[in-house]
Amino acid sequence: MPNIYQVAMFNAERYPDKVAVSDERQALSFGQFCARTRALSAYLKGLGVKSGDRVAIMTPNSIDYLALLHATAVGGFSLVPVNTRYGAAELCYLLNDAQPTVCIVDPAYRPLREQIEAEGGLNSAVQWLEHLPESLPDHRVDDPVQHRFGRVGDEDVAIIMYTSGTTSAPKGAMLTHGNLSANAVNYIMELGIDAHSRSLLATPLFHIGGFGVVNGPILYAGGSLHVVPRFEADAVMDALRLYQPTHVFLLSAMWVGLTDHPDFKELSLPDAQFVQTAAAPLGQWRQDLIRTVFPNAEFSWGFGMTESCVTTIKNRYTQEILEHPGSIGYLWRHVQYRLVDADGKVLPDQRGPGEMQVRGPTVFKGYWRQPELTAQVLDAEGWLHTGDLIRVDDEGFAYFMGRSKDMIKTGGENVAALEVENCLASHTDVREAAAFGLPHEYWGEELVAAIVPANGREPDVESLREFCRQKLSGFKVPKRIFIVDSLPQSSSGKVQKFLLRQRYV
Repeated sequence: MPNIYQVAMFNAERYPDKVAVSDERQALSFGQFCARTRALSAYLKGLGVKSGDRVAIMTPNSIDYLALLHATAVGGFSLVPVNTRYGAAELCYLLNDAQPTVCIVDPAYRPLREQIEAEGGLNSAVQWLEHLPESLPDHRVDDPVQHRFGRVGDEDVAIIMYTSGTTSAPKGAMLTHGNLSANAVNYIMELGIDAHSRSLLATPLFHIGGFGVVNGPILYAGGSLHVVPRFEADAVMDALRLYQPTHVFLLSAMWVGLTDHPDFKELSLPDAQFVQTAAAPLGQWRQDLIRTVFPNAEFSWGFGMTESCVTTIKNRYTQEILEHPGSIGYLWRHVQYRLVDADGKVLPDQRGPGEMQVRGPTVFKGYWRQPELTAQVLDAEGWLHTGDLIRVDDEGFAYFMGRSKDMIKTGGENVAALEVENCLASHTDVREAAAFGLPHEYWGEELVAAIVPANGREPDVESLREFCRQKLSGFKVPKRIFIVDSLPQSSSGKVQKFLLRQRYV
């Protein structure tokens, strides 16, 4: 497979004056974008970044963020996107695990850097940057082949994307250049994306969905991206009105924010061909309103995970949603799948429900520096064990039945229940804790917890939430905490969270 820089250079030759990326300040053609990509690669090389190194970035979406993604193919380094909602402890953990040579941090997050430096928590040196130079000379790579095509192969790691797991510590999922290209080809074929396509990039690039769903594939096809730094309903509506995109991908919580805005219904976007959501279902009235604002667009869902380089299941047409209520779509043509039972045996009829395992060119390389964890989810034959329980109907449409992994997906963020439970249990007023998700229109799942007080203690719920807030990111703090006498347990001593969900739903 080609790498994304190689394809951007192809687009620069084929469409030399065509706008590739824009924001509220500037627009760059494909040629200018590729020049910026090479210039940033050379600049980082001057700071000591070598092939095989990591470069971390904790900033809002930007044109330079996209250029750095492409620069990985020129410089041979891997980009490590950092969730801008991280606290100091989480950022420190990521930096110690990824060990980047350079960390680009927006000035807004300077207090996190200062706290980390004051506490002396880093186990290796890192160069901090708050700004990338606005003006850099174009850099011509000495080797003309590398100048045109980059210096990486399919199996070289482009991105290390940190994602929460069933343990308390996030894991760095290694996505290769081949993964990114295969995902782009999938989207181009399934959605009919081409050089006339335009997308609005408002989903954060620290999630694989920000680049992998619609946006990266459109750039790959020679289309154009308009970058919005972060999701704010007013800013996104202004950009939609001005830019008139053909494709729009937003997380469910973002669509809720838009459809709740009193001015959303006044928008008119007749050029839009596809609008897509992910992370959680949307209420019917919200879907109807979206279809009113985007009258000519197909409305679609997507389903996947970071380790599969985002989407593995998708519908393409609104009619498919209407004719298969509850379905999350069909398995893509370039992805193999199989359903297995609780013992890992392949189900004979492949209808399920069973755990879905996938294999194909979009499946990740493994977890950074964690071979044992990699072996737990990626077997020797290349099958990725997703932990998602799926059934498939006779027409090939898939239905999500639940998670075998103990995760809460809230507002597009994956939260490991164990991390929240460990935090609560460290409070002197708490003996036991169980974190779980409840259905919620805005968040998809509302993160809640049940706690058993320590003997003789009378915990205050708001004090517990404030305690969590000091130790965890805001999205990991339970929205509600229930105080109970005991947690329901199985005969083996495992907490039966389905009984807690039934009690509080």
